[in-house]
Amino acid sequence: MAPSSVEEAFGDHTDAARDLVVEVVRARHDRSVEAHEASGSRHLLGFGSQWRDLYDEANEAFKDRGYKSHRLEPAGWRLPIVNRCLLVVWRVPSRANAIDGFASSKTRRNGFFARESLEIFGDSFLGGGETARDDAEEAEFESMVKAAGAVMPVVLVMVHSTPRQLSSIEWAVAEYDSATGAVRLHGEEVLWRPELVDVGAASDVESFDSGSPVAPSLALQSEERPADE
Repeated sequence: MAPSSVEEAFGDHTDAARDLVVEVVRARHDRSVEAHEASGSRHLLGFGSQWRDLYDEANEAFKDRGYKSHRLEPAGWRLPIVNRCLLVVWRVPSRANAIDGFASSKTRRNGFFARESLEIFGDSFLGGGETARDDAEEAEFESMVKAAGAVMPVVLVMVHSTPRQLSSIEWAVAEYDSATGAVRLHGEEVLWRPELVDVGAASDVESFDSGSPVAPSLALQSEERPADE
């Protein structure tokens, strides 16, 4: 059964993972906005391609802090393992029912069947050359043995953004329904949202009870369709 929340999945690693995820996503968004503005393009294809950068940069950030990673085939992405859970940072396409389509990619779908590698034990344990030094170490080793080969829960970080704004960063435990192909989320939580501007602070803004509001000018933009198989 999947954990009911990310805090249950990550345990003592939750706060550190939360801070690092927010740091990585916000930094990548800023760089992607700069590149998009420099290109002068009216389309979102270039901005939307940050999905691969998010995978790479999240993995590097967690690796620098001592976390291991897992390689997903066939695309070969490397994703962080946090407390024996697979962490996937994903920019959500701005279309209806986008979450349901998360597993439409073969590589992303394989994440729901990923198993932790036996490399976590090292050569000494596998070769029988070292024994546990005390009861606590032995208990920890037994826990790792039981976990080895088990399918890792997936924690999905959902990034909602456009070149105009990073709207929100959320995460949840994601569970794949093999019967329907849909993805179910457990324990959704907002990690970050932009601060709201205090309307009362803008004293020179005309109220709608005096005069008529001016409708904003809108321009349609094409939606990206990243080929992330």
